[in-house]
Amino acid sequence: MQTPPAITDVLVNDELLGFHLEDGRFISLPVAFYPTLALATAEERGRFEINGSSVYWPELDADIGVEGLLAGAREHHHYARKAVERAVRLGRLPRDRLGKKSAATRLTGRGHAL
Repeated sequence: MQTPPAITDVLVNDELLGFHLEDGRFISLPVAFYPTLALATAEERGRFEINGSSVYWPELDADIGVEGLLAGAREHHHYARKAVERAVRLGRLPRDRLGKKSAATRLTGRGHAL
């Protein structure tokens, strides 16, 4: 199996998560695919570490790799649910977002409650 290319730079904002790769490609997905990032502040999203072919956000305990972005993978619903719980705890979302049609359900595109 071929090693994924290293990440040279990261773009993350309210709309997009993108990686510039050492081979010249730029890959991106909507940040909504990753509720942990979507529900974080701009400052939290801006504090990350590039580790070869993955990026780690220590404050958010989120790790996203090149292979996941290339596959168009969304954040696992377990972690999306934890992101919503964190946002509610921090007052960023109302408590009722923990119900059946939660923000994590909408953000991950899952048709069921998390």
